[in-house]
Amino acid sequence: MKHGRKWYLAAAMGVLLTIAGPQAVNAQFLVAVEDTQNTLLRIDPTTLVVSTIGPLGTDVNFGDLAFDRATQTLYMLGGRPNPSLYTVNLTTGAATLVGTHGINDLFGLAFDSSTGTLYATQFSGGVGLYTLNKTTGAATFIGNTSVEIGGLDYRPDTNQLLGINDGPGNIYSIDRATAGLTLLGNGGGVNDSDIAFAADTGFLYDADYSGNLFRYNPAAAFARTTLLTGLGSLDGLAYILPSGGPGPNVPEPSSLTLLGSLTVAGTCVFLRRRRV
Repeated sequence: MKHGRKWYLAAAMGVLLTIAGPQAVNAQFLVAVEDTQNTLLRIDPTTLVVSTIGPLGTDVNFGDLAFDRATQTLYMLGGRPNPSLYTVNLTTGAATLVGTHGINDLFGLAFDSSTGTLYATQFSGGVGLYTLNKTTGAATFIGNTSVEIGGLDYRPDTNQLLGINDGPGNIYSIDRATAGLTLLGNGGGVNDSDIAFAADTGFLYDADYSGNLFRYNPAAAFARTTLLTGLGSLDGLAYILPSGGPGPNVPEPSSLTLLGSLTVAGTCVFLRRRRV
């Protein structure tokens, strides 16, 4: 009788594991703006599969994206000649106007999760570092970066604001109080690009207007690997992480429900067999 009870329990657990395993999905992904179509793209950083999320509903040229992981909010700059700040729906791609900042060629955007601050950089017509009001879009000048920073992102593990100088491809750490620059590395030239730091893996990604997707390794002097080419005219880039944690696999809601049902069912089988 004891052996029979063990067999029923093991069978129930085996079914649970078999069904639950394939339901786990990769929750991390990159999003980018395709400039000519004004659409939001999704890029899987592991499989490198590219898919279209949907139309932005506004004109974007050389803008950028930044992601607030705590609130799961995606911000977007309109770039040239659209001096505005937006939020973007990650499910549909639709952009919602926050407000106008009025700064010419504000191309770089980053969300600093340590302070909840949006930073932006000017690529031409000036080389300023700014903060942006998340409610109104209004810009506040901090200082001049001395070079044109086209791509911007925040690195939480080192508490650094990172910027890339489009053209030469120099990667800098930017002082958030003075806009001063510290050179970190160079992986090669880029064309009107934007960067996104992956907090779970430690890699830095770059998408540029020539349709390239690059990956940099900060632990190896920012050595660069070309992941994809021919993606079209890419503008903004952001790395999307779930708010719960950086783990590689997060069960879908339907999987959690199924897991609960199977656990109850397995328990019932076990108890019924025990009473025999």
